[in-house]
Amino acid sequence: MELNGFESYTFFPGQHWSHTWERQHEIITRFAKYLYPQIINICSPLGLLNHNPLNKSFWSRIRNYRKHQALSDSQNPVMDNMHFINAPHIPFHSKCIGLLNYNLMKSQMGISENNFFWSTYMNPTVYEFFRRSKFKVYDLAERRSTNPHLNKTILSWENQAVREANVVFVDNHATYNDYKDLNPNIYYIPQGVNCDSFYPIETLPEEKKYIGYIGNLHFAIDYDFLKALITSNPEEQFLFIGGILENKGYEIINLPNVTYVNQIPKDELNKYLAQMKVGLIPYIVNDHTVGVYPTKLFEYLSAGVPVISTPLPEVQQYANDDYLKIIDAPTSINGFKFPMKETDKLVSNNTWDVRWSEYIKIIKSCLQ
Repeated sequence: MELNGFESYTFFPGQHWSHTWERQHEIITRFAKYLYPQIINICSPLGLLNHNPLNKSFWSRIRNYRKHQALSDSQNPVMDNMHFINAPHIPFHSKCIGLLNYNLMKSQMGISENNFFWSTYMNPTVYEFFRRSKFKVYDLAERRSTNPHLNKTILSWENQAVREANVVFVDNHATYNDYKDLNPNIYYIPQGVNCDSFYPIETLPEEKKYIGYIGNLHFAIDYDFLKALITSNPEEQFLFIGGILENKGYEIINLPNVTYVNQIPKDELNKYLAQMKVGLIPYIVNDHTVGVYPTKLFEYLSAGVPVISTPLPEVQQYANDDYLKIIDAPTSINGFKFPMKETDKLVSNNTWDVRWSEYIKIIKSCLQ
């Protein structure tokens, strides 16, 4: 069967379309281009956490869901064959609620039994769409098996989906090792970069004035490390661009040598990267984050920005003092030199064009 031979296409990304541009946005957009002009359904995230139905916020969440998504659809590029689904549902995860949600949502989606399914997460509602689909792709971009916020029930749904999927993609070796015995069609395809969006801009040395970080300040950041790094380099100016998802992030942006810019469209990032002399990946290293493959690694390098990172395994595999230094403790950045040799070759081998070519080739082989 050919990829364009399905009657419907259904995608369940784990982030809203307005979220910082990530792997899931990139892949869904490439599917939309590949399948054009066929319509693809893109469902708003349904979540992985239960909400107490006795709490006011439970019902408020239901009432505000449509409004929230309506505000979020226009932030990132949208193609005219993308059909964003904002169906009413109950934000609670159990088998019976999943079946109820499926019946509430399916009428808005126009899906058939000959459906192509793609998702980055699994809960009982998503599983109802998954199990009824003819071809199932599961794309995992983190190590959820060790996520402390997820309960055993949600993880059991994920395990079941991994077993039953026609093909599973992972972006990190830890998740691959977790699940490799559950499905023979599991493939490691890491993050990539679009060189059309991230490219070097010629600037004077004095214009490269920041040690920068692009991305949200979330739970995976090592805030103690980051704060110590900033305070031990008082002569340096630090720049942070992205949303603040953890309260500890406010401590960082309020430091005297920090400039903060809220989340911006991805096509504006390059002008800020041109002002950076170093890019940071300051993630904490633990059982969960060993499965993190930061998209910003190749975004920095593609823009000609050298990188300083904590020893994340998925980053450490590219360690090279010419362009990527791994440090496990705060230190003075002043003496660091980056010749930036052979970065063009490294970046060209890790573009989204390269990743997509492999991705679609695997799907086609599994369709045979």
